[in-house]
Amino acid sequence: MNSYVDLADYLQGEGIKSYMQNPDLIVISNNYPALPSSNCFWAALRDNVWYVGTWLPAVYQVPAETNVGVVCKRVYESSSRAIYSIDADLATNLRLRELDEQEMERLGFAN
Repeated sequence: MNSYVDLADYLQGEGIKSYMQNPDLIVISNNYPALPSSNCFWAALRDNVWYVGTWLPAVYQVPAETNVGVVCKRVYESSSRAIYSIDADLATNLRLRELDEQEMERLGFAN
């Protein structure tokens, strides 16, 4: 998957809604706008690499060979509320790598 349109189409096919928060960040949520009481997190594409982020914030790099749509579906299914961090077992299973603060700043994900 190499575009936000591809990701949104995949998620829609799985019954999961999404919307663009800004030109380079898609929010995965069945509520618009996403609220802390709703199941939500975000994904972003930087230099052809997908990242999935939570509201802590915690940001995870998706391996290149992994379908970001599947990752988003699994993360979405893991909670019924806003996701502040991805469960460690799920992150390991999906081979997600959590970024440190310096990486988050360099990629523009820091608060």
